[in-house]
Amino acid sequence: MSSTALILLLFGMMLVMIFIGVPVAFSVGISALTALMIEGIPLSQLITKMFGGVDSFTVLAIPFYILVGSVMNNGDLTAKLVKFADSLVGHVRGGLAHVNVLASMFFAGISGSSTADSASIGAMLVPSMVQEGYDVRFSAAITAASSSIGPIIPPSIMMVLYGSLTGVSVGSLFLGGIGPGILLGVLQMGLTMFLLPKVFHPKEEVKKKFRLKNVWDSFLYSFPVLVIPLIIVSSIVGGICTATEAGVLAAAYSILISLFFYRTITLKQIPGILLDAAKSTGIVLFLMSTAAVFGNVLTLLHFPTMCVEFLQGLTSNPTIMLFIVIAFLFVLGFFIDGTAIMIMFVPVLEEIAMTMGYDPIFFGVIVTVSILIGGITPPVGVLLFVNAKIAKISMDDMIKGIWPFVAVMLLLVVICALCPSIITFIPNLLM
Repeated sequence: MSSTALILLLFGMMLVMIFIGVPVAFSVGISALTALMIEGIPLSQLITKMFGGVDSFTVLAIPFYILVGSVMNNGDLTAKLVKFADSLVGHVRGGLAHVNVLASMFFAGISGSSTADSASIGAMLVPSMVQEGYDVRFSAAITAASSSIGPIIPPSIMMVLYGSLTGVSVGSLFLGGIGPGILLGVLQMGLTMFLLPKVFHPKEEVKKKFRLKNVWDSFLYSFPVLVIPLIIVSSIVGGICTATEAGVLAAAYSILISLFFYRTITLKQIPGILLDAAKSTGIVLFLMSTAAVFGNVLTLLHFPTMCVEFLQGLTSNPTIMLFIVIAFLFVLGFFIDGTAIMIMFVPVLEEIAMTMGYDPIFFGVIVTVSILIGGITPPVGVLLFVNAKIAKISMDDMIKGIWPFVAVMLLLVVICALCPSIITFIPNLLM
């Protein structure tokens, strides 16, 4: 079978299995296994490549950032962030929607997982928003969209993965995500103000007053949680430790403050928290391992070279090429999980980046944000499923509410592509 025919078979099998409900990790793995069998490659290579896909010190950071998210959820630390966010923006009209976005921005600086953010913030705020008079579709949609900030503001599991695949400094990628993450939060708040007349119909509007004392009190109460991003970023930027070691510090610190400062968890709960984190880690790493095999098969079939030659044949203009890459990743996000996209296509895109002379930090953040849009686009956007379940609405209703926020994320990518300094300013300043 020719390389082109086998590539088409590979993607065709994967997409068909995803559409009939086979988990993404198995869809990717079975497709890769089929290609290995057709090519007559020993099946022992499947295990070798799966292990190789996760055998990295940088990837070791992922379990620790997932553990931080697990501690946040079980230790009720998320409530501290929500309370602080409420003291800042809860007094404006539609304040609870703004609290949703701001709390996600705070959470983003601690966990780096959009799913953990969505499950934690959503469980707290979606029922409250509906009770206060917000449209249920909007409540679920804004929670899903704000959760996508999680992997943009450092720490970021997706950026750890990007760094492990390309060798780009994870610390620099973390710093590059600060500007786009904050800008996305501002854009989502702006969209909320625009949509508010259509989605907010309170029976009795309760006006809150902004009180500096409330802000100060809630800041002091939540300060031990808010300092976690500072620990992570400063330790990496200062050269004290790697991204993996910073994850260990953050996990240990979050457990200690939950045990001894807030006293929201007990020693008896620690094994359960570790088990929750291990389960989530297993899901992520299994997908990474099967996607690594898929990526190796594509390399064997010269797919990266074919892609680079095809895209270079379209244009030699770096700006146009960048928008082609963004559009390519956006379309992929409709059908493939973001982690799988990252592992399968980032090595290909990195070749294009080097050829076109893009700044590696700028290109890495643009690619990461473009891939993250897939988390809120149907039919495989995981954040849609999480929040539809929390809000107890159908996927049709969830999808109807999410499109304005998809447009905002696309707008963010376009702005960052046209104004690279939004991404590069902080890394150039500090690194």
